[in-house]
Amino acid sequence: MYRRILAMTLAFFLVDIPLSAWPAGIPALGVVTQASAAHFNTARVSAGTTVYDGDRLSTESEGLLQFRGAGSLLYLPGRSGVTLHRLPNGTQAHLSTGGLIFSSARASAMEILANDAFIRPAADVPTVAQVTLIGPKELQITARRGALEFSYHSETENIAESASYRILLDPQETAAGHSKNADTPLPRRKSKGFWILIIGGIAWATEWAVHEALESPDRP
Repeated sequence: MYRRILAMTLAFFLVDIPLSAWPAGIPALGVVTQASAAHFNTARVSAGTTVYDGDRLSTESEGLLQFRGAGSLLYLPGRSGVTLHRLPNGTQAHLSTGGLIFSSARASAMEILANDAFIRPAADVPTVAQVTLIGPKELQITARRGALEFSYHSETENIAESASYRILLDPQETAAGHSKNADTPLPRRKSKGFWILIIGGIAWATEWAVHEALESPDRP
């Protein structure tokens, strides 16, 4: 059941449906469009709940939640949590636990903050990506559709679409910490605040999701 819901959500993200802007003059960030075993701040949340700047959304272990903002969609699987903030032309999702999938029609419509790193669409094209917290200094990012811009401590690099990446933050500090008692110093490396390691392509995952959603809607 969980795989089917995730597949249907991803397939919906991949459809070229124009995302209309939120009505002018309304201070809301967006609305919860789907929720199960999920929370809005400290209370249970249901579809139709309006979300404002500073609100926290989270899910239980078997929960899920989908949020729609101006030009963007955000999906939380189980054991995940975000705090949403307003940007001049969109929404920032501060990921504190678990992971998320986001879809955006504009580069400025959605920005993800995770472990002090920023992830956003690289251009004004339909973009779908997944961000998962692995540890305090490690992320996994999957660029399912469209390229991404990754920024950490004033350093920026583009992430190409159709692949999954392991991101190590402050890798030299981490390596030095593990080797602080070693007699031999670490070799010198190019100064950089993060390392991006490709861990595999994802074309098969996208095809599987669309097949599951469109061809097997009644599969448990």
